[in-house]
Amino acid sequence: MDNKFNNMLQEFLKNNNVKNIDEANEKLQEFIEMYNNGEIEYKNTPLDDAYEILEEAQNARNKKEAIKLAKKAYEKSPECFDAILFQCDLEENGIKKMKLLGDGLETEKNRLTKEKYFDQKNIGHFYGIFETRPYIRGLVVKAEYLLEEGKLRQAESICREVLRLNENDNMGARYLLMAIFATLEEENDMLKLYKKYPEETLEMLFPLFALYYKIGNDKKAKEYLNRVNKCNSNFVKLFNGSIRKNDKVIPGYYSRGDSSEIFMYLDRYGYLLITMPRLHEYVIENLMKNKKSHK
Repeated sequence: MDNKFNNMLQEFLKNNNVKNIDEANEKLQEFIEMYNNGEIEYKNTPLDDAYEILEEAQNARNKKEAIKLAKKAYEKSPECFDAILFQCDLEENGIKKMKLLGDGLETEKNRLTKEKYFDQKNIGHFYGIFETRPYIRGLVVKAEYLLEEGKLRQAESICREVLRLNENDNMGARYLLMAIFATLEEENDMLKLYKKYPEETLEMLFPLFALYYKIGNDKKAKEYLNRVNKCNSNFVKLFNGSIRKNDKVIPGYYSRGDSSEIFMYLDRYGYLLITMPRLHEYVIENLMKNKKSHK
């Protein structure tokens, strides 16, 4: 849902004095029909204009023009924090990127605080609120940048803040946090997090395996290794050299249980994997041995 569409919908519901969920659903269908027929009267806000300029930036012919347009979008409306995130994505200098993002996040937090978005009733639901969604994206981007720089404790703090503000964690900060805990060998924190988000997925299970492998609890390490292999059998193929990329998956995306998920993990969680230089021997020894014993 883009900014303009969201504003049009909110204005429509407000003008129709919607009082409950049933009325909202009924009016939503009416709105969509009128919207598709071009029957909704609406005047652009500065933020709408900013997002239209940002869309131009995303389709710009070159990087220089894209940055120029993104800056113009933010000048048009400082509420368009996505324009800052777009500039950060294009900035190659790590120091400049972190300064741009850090300053942008501070300004955005101050703005959202003044507009009462940090009131207690909103805490835990930030991604579900259209106006605070870009801020959550910005925090996750910052955490990822910090991890690239090896600043795990700072990244941990950011991820904790993301989960405080947005418990549903639409951006996957819990996965970054699990890997951070495994790298730092923080068992208690990891178990608390896994209890809150008990998923049988590679990004949740591999850190548990890694933790117990690193602290020498062989029984639990093997248990989680088998669970990792169960949720994605391509894992062992990586270590015996038989894994193949799935060309049907769009570059930059992955599918759970697919080889693309393994390559995603290698790319995103190198800071954890680098702490286990002889991991391949353990994986081959245990998973391949299990395969042979079941034949």
